[in-house]
Amino acid sequence: MIVYEREHDFVLTAQQEHGQVAGEMASYWKHELLADASHFEELVLAAREHDRGWIELDAAPFWNDYGQSPYSFRDFPLRPRFVFYQKGIAEVCAKSMYAGLLCSMMYTELFQNTLGANAHDDEDIKEYLNSERKQQSEWIAQLGGGEELQRRLQSDVDIMLFCDQLSLFLCMEEPGTPAARYEFFAEGLGCTFDACGRQPIRAEWISKEKVGLSYVPFTEEFTVVMPYKSVPKASIRKFGLLQAYRRAEWKERKVLITALNQDSH
Repeated sequence: MIVYEREHDFVLTAQQEHGQVAGEMASYWKHELLADASHFEELVLAAREHDRGWIELDAAPFWNDYGQSPYSFRDFPLRPRFVFYQKGIAEVCAKSMYAGLLCSMMYTELFQNTLGANAHDDEDIKEYLNSERKQQSEWIAQLGGGEELQRRLQSDVDIMLFCDQLSLFLCMEEPGTPAARYEFFAEGLGCTFDACGRQPIRAEWISKEKVGLSYVPFTEEFTVVMPYKSVPKASIRKFGLLQAYRRAEWKERKVLITALNQDSH
């Protein structure tokens, strides 16, 4: 679950909904920026389904007593999370081994970067990384191996990570939040790729319905729709998180993705 807090409620976005938007973004990727366009549909599939392991977890959100808020992807316990990650990856792999491999590589890259952040988690993370990398080696061998495949895989993972971050940007803070107040991504989107010189790309809310990028890797501007729920704190106190979440109505956040310099400066 992706969560942020307001005065009287929590805004919750299911990971799979965020993943669908990441896939939509990937579908607009400029083909000249791909290492190899022959696996483009599988790249879009992987971007769209990378978080499907969260579907069952997000259907019944958990309350974090320590944080006094719903658990989010940032603080959800690792061991059960890894079990569901592997379930989701297996489901993607059943549709496309290449797409499943991309999802697995995306997660190992993300968690490799978190090693050392919390010593209590490092053993769980190392165990997960070792397990996934062994599986990745088997899939790579089945796909023929070689440097060309590795280069294409890494390029596609970079694209997935960028679309993942941009989609997260849309649902981690209130639409229209001024750049000076960003809690996350204040330094730009950290996941980059060769075409932008590996420099962070700035993403800013131009308005409540529009986000601008300092570098646009997409073929055109487009609108994405992100379903979410705002769950009142009073309802959580009365019914508990699960019933309060189920009682809350679905809402939609529509956002146009465009170039930053068009009407922001």
